Amino acid sequence: MADIMLRPDLKTAGGEVCDIMYNGEFVGTLTLVYRESDRLKGSIHLEQQSITITNKNKVYEFVQSYIQDVIDAYSIKDCEVLVSYSEYDFVIATDHALQPAIFEVDALADLHQDEVEFEWVSDENRFEDIDADYGLDQMDMIEERKKNQGYELVIVGENRNRVEYHVYDKESELVAEVATHVYGSDVVGDVKWKFDPFVEEMDLVTELIVADFNEDETDSFVFNMIYKGETIDTIELTHIDLLDLADEIQVDALTPPNPEDYTIVMARDDGDTLTYEIYQQSYGGLPIGTATVDVSSRQLTGFIDFREPGDSDDRELIASLLLDELDKEKDYETFNVSMLYRNKLIDEIWFETDQFH
Repeated sequence: MADIMLRPDLKTAGGEVCDIMYNGEFVGTLTLVYRESDRLKGSIHLEQQSITITNKNKVYEFVQSYIQDVIDAYSIKDCEVLVSYSEYDFVIATDHALQPAIFEVDALADLHQDEVEFEWVSDENRFEDIDADYGLDQMDMIEERKKNQGYELVIVGENRNRVEYHVYDKESELVAEVATHVYGSDVVGDVKWKFDPFVEEMDLVTELIVADFNEDETDSFVFNMIYKGETIDTIELTHIDLLDLADEIQVDALTPPNPEDYTIVMARDDGDTLTYEIYQQSYGGLPIGTATVDVSSRQLTGFIDFREPGDSDDRELIASLLLDELDKEKDYETFNVSMLYRNKLIDEIWFETDQFH
């Protein structure tokens, strides 16, 4: 059975903000503002890249039950909660923000596609779904994207100078279609994505395609990364690049991230908020990310804004090293850190004291 829980992030006498956790992973946010014996308004936002359509309905049932409990506890007479299932457009955060403030632009532009609005029905004391069109035809193409997801490349068509592939994730969902043409020793291809991919996802698919060709017969590759009919990136590899790539893949597969490669330096101390710059020796003199942490209570919260995202092992190591630095400044019970790259949430890690002490 799936483990669904609400993790309080901010709570006052008249409202609350909770992280929605599914099997230990962050999948969205619940925001409620209420007035006792009167009115409740709020929103639920689930991330498309973090939870499948099937699982999101389980989350909706759980959160709906929680909201009903709030209604009963405060004798609420009027309730309205807006629900969205989409990616973030952008993140707005102040220097002292504990968690970034998220503003959805397109999610409200087309209510019948992305949102479900619930209205309080006084004579039944339950919710009524007043718009249940989820836009499934569109969202069926955009499924769960897990960090470091294991992709599989499958040939679906082949002739003398053309090879077509489908790329599937570990849930056997189609994530990209690939068409390659061979011109002598050169390969040119189009990769059509079902979602807006991260750099690491494009690199992973590129590696899979390259590995399917004979390196002794190929001098160069050119791949156009396409999303919604537009080319979002072009990857070009020469024979020398392929040799370097093979060496890099082999080294990465055998060598775990090195803690000595990273340095975390406190940049600002504003009392309840600490700011750290994160450096990587192999990257050079500029920081690869900035961490902002609220230390006003024993439940530490914060976020890391990455300039270079690395992979999940790198991010987990950086979070652990950051925790070591925080250990010097503050006693804590838990630490929740969100990780952002290009204004997108790419990871979320939760630490508890008993794991380290």
